[in-house]
Amino acid sequence: MVEEVIKNARLSANGRRLFTSDQKVYIVEAWESSGMSAPEFCRKYGLITTILYTWRKNSRRGAVMGVQNEGNLHSKTEMDALKKENEQLKLALAESELDKRILKKKIEMNEQKEKKSNLFPGSLE
Repeated sequence: MVEEVIKNARLSANGRRLFTSDQKVYIVEAWESSGMSAPEFCRKYGLITTILYTWRKNSRRGAVMGVQNEGNLHSKTEMDALKKENEQLKLALAESELDKRILKKKIEMNEQKEKKSNLFPGSLE
């Protein structure tokens, strides 16, 4: 399968292979699961060892290549957007929890008023 990924890479104007982030992540994962050393893997598939190490470093950092999470690949931009959305959702949740507490307190106060008015009819009117 790695051969297929490498074969399907786009070529630049000067003939260099251009890999997408998905392809880079796939190649790095294939290398890590192969049990081969980087030089062995690169010789076998015609890659450059330093590039492979760079791709691995970037994938671990979640850099341009993206971050693998439960089988889904997210770019850095997507991750930033998801983080921002997460913060907004946390704020919305906190506000709704506060509203819920306020409403519960209001209900308790109303129940206490009703109890008092039932104990002493006409005293709170």
